[in-house]
Amino acid sequence: MSTTIDQVPDDGRPGWRRAPGLRIERHRATMAHLASVYPCHTDTGFGERGPYIGVNVTGGGSGFFFDPFELYPTHLTNPNVAIVGDLGFGKSALVKAMLGRELAVYGSKRQVTILDPKGEYGAFAVAHGLPVIQLRPGGTDRLNPLDARGDPTETVRRQSLAAALVAGVLGRPLDPIEDAVLGWAITTLARQARPFTFVDVAAILTNPAEELVALSRRTPLELTHAATPVIFAVDKLLSRTLAGMFDGPTTVNIDWENGPGFVIDLSAVWGDDEALPLVMLAATSWLAATLQRDSPRRVLQVIDEAWAAVRHGARHFQAAIKLSRTFGVSTWLICHRPADLTAQSDDGTATAKISAGLLSDVQTRIIFHQPPDQVNTAAELFGLSERERDWVATMVRGRALWRLQRRGAVVHTVLTDAERQVCDTDRSMSA
Repeated sequence: MSTTIDQVPDDGRPGWRRAPGLRIERHRATMAHLASVYPCHTDTGFGERGPYIGVNVTGGGSGFFFDPFELYPTHLTNPNVAIVGDLGFGKSALVKAMLGRELAVYGSKRQVTILDPKGEYGAFAVAHGLPVIQLRPGGTDRLNPLDARGDPTETVRRQSLAAALVAGVLGRPLDPIEDAVLGWAITTLARQARPFTFVDVAAILTNPAEELVALSRRTPLELTHAATPVIFAVDKLLSRTLAGMFDGPTTVNIDWENGPGFVIDLSAVWGDDEALPLVMLAATSWLAATLQRDSPRRVLQVIDEAWAAVRHGARHFQAAIKLSRTFGVSTWLICHRPADLTAQSDDGTATAKISAGLLSDVQTRIIFHQPPDQVNTAAELFGLSERERDWVATMVRGRALWRLQRRGAVVHTVLTDAERQVCDTDRSMSA
């Protein structure tokens, strides 16, 4: 109901008079006070440092800018990003546009590495001069996930990776003897101070060294029998799952000093539900090992279909993410639903808890449209308010809720015509 406020005093009280309708007293306030009353409509945003992303819909239509390193430590205490959203609502277009603008704005100060399970980043790689590493069975490109990086914890990392891969093949955790035999094999090879691969691991498991025999207090035949499941699992990795991709020395050369980055294309195994998580684990491990080095360049590491990377190696993957600040790496985890990261193991298991804990190491959450059955899960995992729950359920294409720690904004991505040709995954359908 409307009312009129006059200057004529009434009832001895200056400033207002009785009028039909609602009584409203005069009040003088600053914009800061008004911002506290309507925070979603007068949010000042996060500043203009970083590439332009799009329109801040809940910030009065102002521009929205983002770079995880520019916002550290004023708005963020870690640079990692999680991006979730239903098919066809603009996840891939946003990621590619952001990466391209990072390279355009910062040049040699940024480097981009992309783990591409579906082969969707080919056009982006061509447009920005990124070499593509084609990993496929029988191919010529190989990566050795057991490459050394000169770190004191190198042996532990290699043991953790080998145990995760073997457990993934066996479909169960390793028993104490199996874990010990595999760990001893890695330690023995590491002491030789030369590069080694999973081929060398298989050889030493088949013919255990005298030291391993003595430590196990078994005969060579008994030890080999106890390690038989591990031997068969490693053989399967070499002959089938990782064949032609991770079964030899690294054959690719990366320009770490001046190159814009690279894309690892895993589309050859995209349709293999058994092999994909193991290949993703091996690839992310190699990436983590190579990116952990002293460099003035900041790295944007994109892990698409991140659920596959944590299925067998959640603990291994979490350890790599926790080192992001130390080495200046921003890891972007991309999946369709937030539950994808936590649904790769049975509820209540250590792996499930570690997978859920990954989100605590990610302070920037970008949430595109979620189907009705996923809204409550997204709200629980990301701590969304009632209003934000409504937003993610009704978000239109190209628009997402950005949560940076406790602050949020609804942002509509703006693409140029040139970017749309490179970034829009659905351009073939829309054409």
